Amino acid sequence: MQPKRLLPVTLCLLSVLGGWAQRNVYVNEEVNGYNRVRIVNGVDRIDFGRDSLTMWSGEAAATFATPAVGMMSFHEKDPWRGKVMPERYLADFDYDIVFEEADKELVRPEPLATDTASVQYDDFVEHSTWTKTVYVNYDDADVSVEGDTDSLTVTRESGHLTIHTAAAGVRYVISGASSDASFKLYSERKACLVLNDADLTNPYGPVINSQLKKRLFIVIAAGTVNTLTDGDAYIKVKGEDQRGCIFAEGKLCISGEGQLYVTGRKKCGIASDEYVHIIGGFIHVAAHAPKGKAVYGQENVMIGGGVVRTFSDGAAGKGIASDSLLWITGGVIKAVTTGDAVWEEAEEDYSSCCAVKSAWDMTITGGAIHCLSTGVGGKGISAGTLLDENGKKYYNGTLTIGGADIRVRTTGTRIPLEKQEDGHGHKIGASASPKCIKSIGKLTVNSGTVCVRGSGGMAAEGLETKRQAEINGGIIRSYCVDDGLNSSGCVINGGDVLLCSSENDGFDGSSLKVNGGMLYTVGGADAQMGIDTDGKTFEVRGGEVVGVGSLSCNLHGTSTQAAVVAYLKKSYVSGVALAEADGTIISAIPTPSDYRRIGVFFSSAAIREGGSYRILSYKESFADTPTVEYEFTMDGLFVMLGSK
Repeated sequence: MQPKRLLPVTLCLLSVLGGWAQRNVYVNEEVNGYNRVRIVNGVDRIDFGRDSLTMWSGEAAATFATPAVGMMSFHEKDPWRGKVMPERYLADFDYDIVFEEADKELVRPEPLATDTASVQYDDFVEHSTWTKTVYVNYDDADVSVEGDTDSLTVTRESGHLTIHTAAAGVRYVISGASSDASFKLYSERKACLVLNDADLTNPYGPVINSQLKKRLFIVIAAGTVNTLTDGDAYIKVKGEDQRGCIFAEGKLCISGEGQLYVTGRKKCGIASDEYVHIIGGFIHVAAHAPKGKAVYGQENVMIGGGVVRTFSDGAAGKGIASDSLLWITGGVIKAVTTGDAVWEEAEEDYSSCCAVKSAWDMTITGGAIHCLSTGVGGKGISAGTLLDENGKKYYNGTLTIGGADIRVRTTGTRIPLEKQEDGHGHKIGASASPKCIKSIGKLTVNSGTVCVRGSGGMAAEGLETKRQAEINGGIIRSYCVDDGLNSSGCVINGGDVLLCSSENDGFDGSSLKVNGGMLYTVGGADAQMGIDTDGKTFEVRGGEVVGVGSLSCNLHGTSTQAAVVAYLKKSYVSGVALAEADGTIISAIPTPSDYRRIGVFFSSAAIREGGSYRILSYKESFADTPTVEYEFTMDGLFVMLGSK
């Protein structure tokens, strides 16, 4: 079956700064050689097919041809960024999370495991022997089974097929189309399913239902396009789980070079009661159910290759989720969630959407991971679970990043919108806040690129950990409404780090220790700080640190590198610089004109005890003739000029 030649469509979601429900969508489509724009009003669900997509407004449907679909292209007005960031940072946040035709060209398989001692060695279909081949072909209400069938017990109910076998080494090649069909397999041996241009819908349950306790291999045949869709209501089977459109009781390993489109309406798109390991193929999964998950492993999820795109629009839905561990070592992931947080009565708390979520540790050591969450309280990447047992909190789960390209955007708001506090400024009551990257336990970044943008409103934080953060290298860019990085403490040993908040602190934590690298922080104008350590440890022993806000922390006495804090009570200043006594610029900071008071912080190896320096201000731009605000000599490791 060959896909039709269709006209390209590009989508731009509008009004995304709130939750997803009932959005107006611009559709740019080419018709007879001309580009036109249509508006589809009140869209509450988008279904993706192999060659079309359908947008639903209640029961009304609008279908568009889509060999290429670009989604979530934002055009935010952001005049503040250019006022507070040096030019070298500005373009870092000009990215969208886009589904496009070119994604299909990015498929690269996970390298074949060759070490027989490797935990993942047996997940590669190449290491198994298949001695029997069964051909399953669907044709509307009929299904045929041919090939090596002697060891099979086959039951047919129109297009619904159930196979029982005790045979080893059986491979099933599935092809054809049906709007009322399924494939169910019982066996004590591992099996392989080859998807070979299959277009199947089961209105009453999973399309593929593996009751194997062993591995199920799914191979997406090269050059094929496969579409699997389940229904809104499942027929229950006593004693059996049915968690999604593709469901496996045992381990589920997916590979190949073809295309697979999965739609999960009732629960999940792809799910396993053990783990899911994605090795290759182009896989697009949509999950529409409240709390539904596009890709779900009850034990673990591993992604080492291929292209995985997920779209989850149900309330509190997830893109890629594990109830235990999650490893990403390669491949391309594009995960979008658009649902809002929901209240959980049993837990007396909110449950939020999240593009990539693990209940325990998450490790990302390669690949490209691009996440978007537009709903109220939505998260991009979240690792770990905070447990509260008998009043004692347990921070279970860490997040470790190295060697990956990570881009995250959130556009949702907090629920409730206003923070609830007691008379002493302490938070009370449950809430759900948008976070780009969140780790319940320790957050470690060793290398790679991490760019996050949280634009929804107060409490939209860039990087958050309830415990320690450690940055050893890489490029980190965090720009959001709330804190750029919030942690109980942070150690920076290397890397190029920008932390920028438009309404709160660039860095917020009880301690910050900088031993190397570059740290540039920006805080909001209303009594906020570039670096806020709550008056506790702020130690600099190497690297370069630049900070700007209405206030600034002072250097801790254990520091070994010199630093300067300067306050300017002028609202017209557009920039501040630290210069040598002869005017040579050491470091320059853009400052927004709406700061009523400016607090700047400079620390680098270029500042020497006993040296003479100046603090300069600029009215319109750094091309202006500066005003000398302070002339001073470093008579110690730390000098404060002016007052708060």
